[in-house]
Amino acid sequence: MNLYTIWSIVWFILCFSFVYPFLWLALQRKEWHNWNGFLYKVIGKMFYFGIGVKVESEWEFTPNPNQNYIYAANHTSFLDIPAMIMTIKKYSIFMGKAEAGKVPFFGYIFRKAHISVSREKSSSRSQAFEDVKKVLREGKNVLIYPEGGIFSKTPPDLCPFKEGAFRAAIQTQTPLVPVTILYNWIIFPDKQPFKFSRHNCKLIYHKPIETSNLTMNDVEKIKEQTYTTIDSTLKKYTT
Repeated sequence: MNLYTIWSIVWFILCFSFVYPFLWLALQRKEWHNWNGFLYKVIGKMFYFGIGVKVESEWEFTPNPNQNYIYAANHTSFLDIPAMIMTIKKYSIFMGKAEAGKVPFFGYIFRKAHISVSREKSSSRSQAFEDVKKVLREGKNVLIYPEGGIFSKTPPDLCPFKEGAFRAAIQTQTPLVPVTILYNWIIFPDKQPFKFSRHNCKLIYHKPIETSNLTMNDVEKIKEQTYTTIDSTLKKYTT
């Protein structure tokens, strides 16, 4: 393990430990939950600054502050979540695998504030969809990784997308924003042994796909549109 990796891990633990009491406190009352969005940004900015990584975001549209969005992004690293939360102004809830709820300290925050889904249980998927609708009604964004996890053996190549994000967007009539996350698979790849490498991070928020006039027959169409947008952008920047 090189010195940069050791420093990155130690620095993350320090950042998280410093903010964790405030995160815990903000979860004790429902009306305080929105403070988590601010606290997440604090952790993200402290962490990326401390490891010398610049995070750049490029927006192909101007988000409407009165509109909620479902953001659908490629997923290659555990750093994808903090990078997105850092660069989206409005408080956002992310959907993640139920296993994340077992992670020490972070698991408590995940269970209390975010959307948990077990891919093997249909009842869990149904509940997750109900949770998405509830979050959107509360005026928050939802972050979803339609690959269903970090599965690509040759990142940044995409794995096939699952339909959940696109069904949710159509059924709730919520604009869906394709998001391309660049270079996190270099900074902190999902493989053993842990290794951090210094490289800038870039996120591209593409134009929203409007869903107000779509039906469930259009799920495959917007899934393919999102996949093509992200895939072509990845190839543009990495070939």
